[in-house]
Amino acid sequence: MAQEFKQNFITRSLTGLGITLPVFFIIFLENDYVFVAFLLLITGLSIYEWFKNSNNKSFLADSIIISLFAILTALYSDKFFFYVVLFTSIFWLLFCISLATQSYKKLSFTSFENIFLRALIPLGFFGSGVFLISQDNFLSFSNYYLMLIIILNSAISDSSAYLVGSFFGKNSLLKEISPNKTLEGFVGGVSSSAIFAFLIVYFFDVHLVLIAIFALGSVFAFTGDYFFSFLKRQSGIKDTGSMLPGHGGILDRMDSHFSATPVIIILIFFLI
Repeated sequence: MAQEFKQNFITRSLTGLGITLPVFFIIFLENDYVFVAFLLLITGLSIYEWFKNSNNKSFLADSIIISLFAILTALYSDKFFFYVVLFTSIFWLLFCISLATQSYKKLSFTSFENIFLRALIPLGFFGSGVFLISQDNFLSFSNYYLMLIIILNSAISDSSAYLVGSFFGKNSLLKEISPNKTLEGFVGGVSSSAIFAFLIVYFFDVHLVLIAIFALGSVFAFTGDYFFSFLKRQSGIKDTGSMLPGHGGILDRMDSHFSATPVIIILIFFLI
C-alpha cells in the first residue's frame, strides 16, 4: 500500500510539474493572444475527450453551440463573458447544493450524453479566463497573476485533500460517488486553501475576504471533482482518458478548475 501510494504520488507529481511549468510561462508572458490560445487548447481537448466518452456523438449540435458561442463573443464580448461566468457559477452552485442534500441522483440530465453540458463546462472555464484578463486589475497585481493564484488554489486544495485523505482519511463522503474521498481529506483541502489565501493577503496586502473566497473555492473544487466522478460512475469508467499519467485524462485533471475558477472569479468581481 505504501509503495503503491509512493509510486502514484511520484507519477502525479511529475505530471503535475510538466503541466505547471508551461502554465507559469504562459501567465508570466502576460500576452493576451498566447493566453487565449492556451485556453482554447484546454477547451478543445476537454470537449473532444467528453465527446469520446459520450454515446451522443452529434457533430452538428456541437458545431451549432460552439458557433453560437463564437458569434455572441464577437458581438457582445465583455458582457457576454460576464454572463457566461455567472451562469456557469450558478450551475456549479446548484450541483453543490444537490451534493449537500444528496439529491444528485435526481439529476438525470447530468451525464456524458448531455451535449449542452459538454459545451457549457469547458466553455465556462474559457469564458472565465477571458473575462478575468479583460477587466481592470481586481487586486494589487495583474489579473494574469490572479488567474495563476486561482489555479494554484485548486491544485493545492486537490493535493492536500489527496495527502490528508490518504494518511488520515477514515470517514467517507458521498461513498456512492467516490468511496476514496473522505471528510478528513475535504477538511485538509479547505484548510490548505484558507492558509494559502492568508499568505496572499499577508504578503500582498489585499482584502481579508479573499480568505473566505478561496476557502469557498476549495469547496467548489470538490464539487467539480465529485461531478466528474459522478459522470464516470454512471458510465462505468475509471478515467476520462489516458493523456496525463497519474491523472488520467484532461477532464480528470481539469475537474476542480472547471468548477472553482468561475465561482472564485464571480465572487471576487462582486466582493472585492
